[in-house]
Amino acid sequence: MFVLWIVSIALLFQGGAAGNREIWIDNNEVWMQTAKGSRQLTRDGTAKRLPVLAPDEKRLVYVVDQWLPDIPRKDGQGEEEDVILIDLDGNVLRHIIPAAYVPRLFDRLEWIDNLRVGAMACGHANCAYWILDAGTGRTLKVMMGGFDFTWSHDARWVARRTVAYFGSDSKLPMGEFDILLLNDTETYPSPNGEDRVAFSTPPLHIPPHGHSFGPFTWSPHDAWVGFTDQQSPEGDVYVVAANPFGISVRAKIPADVEKGTKVDWTDDTHLQLVAGTRILRFVIDGKDLREVIATR
Repeated sequence: MFVLWIVSIALLFQGGAAGNREIWIDNNEVWMQTAKGSRQLTRDGTAKRLPVLAPDEKRLVYVVDQWLPDIPRKDGQGEEEDVILIDLDGNVLRHIIPAAYVPRLFDRLEWIDNLRVGAMACGHANCAYWILDAGTGRTLKVMMGGFDFTWSHDARWVARRTVAYFGSDSKLPMGEFDILLLNDTETYPSPNGEDRVAFSTPPLHIPPHGHSFGPFTWSPHDAWVGFTDQQSPEGDVYVVAANPFGISVRAKIPADVEKGTKVDWTDDTHLQLVAGTRILRFVIDGKDLREVIATR
């Protein structure tokens, strides 16, 4: 019963937190928890979504799904999303209109750092991600295609998962495989590695296995991003670490691992994951990733 109550409250008061300040929406208005109690920041009655506080806790953004009357549409058709930046007194600092057509409502809004806001919209087969400049309102970049979009702690690198498909070559089974991109660079499976084979139609190189990645987790100082890779049709599962320099290492997991198992880092070379009742630990040792066997 308690769990159901928590879920109901989460759905009713959609919001987020940064530092010690909680942000939520109640009756179409943005509220913030302060040391003196709840504080209402907006009073215009417009339906809002996805409020999120900047890391410096001096501003916040939220989404209005329909354009405001005084914001003209571009060429008469424009996007449906308006990212609104306000200060903690509720003053509107900027309307940020994403460049290019936004085909769906934003699924995610976040501060990448104190200068940039990230917004994601997902369609039927993949997502698009907008990087917005909070200071000027400009769209700095649109990443078309992919999923996840997990930023490094220093906000220099974003790990995203794209999906490609085996073609109609009778020598290869039909199926799909995941690809890790760090920013826009294809990183794993390596485009030039031994786990790629030539193919006559795009993509020009595909792995001989299907790859299905688990969630991405950055090491504490962003030296590596870790994840699990379940290969098909064999069913083997690997733990993988890849870095922005295009280097990747992996080790086969000697136990059954549930799909979507998260990799945790203890430092920039040691990582671990849970497999059933076991905690498996690994270390990056030069060009190898090996399991750390506990000794008594």
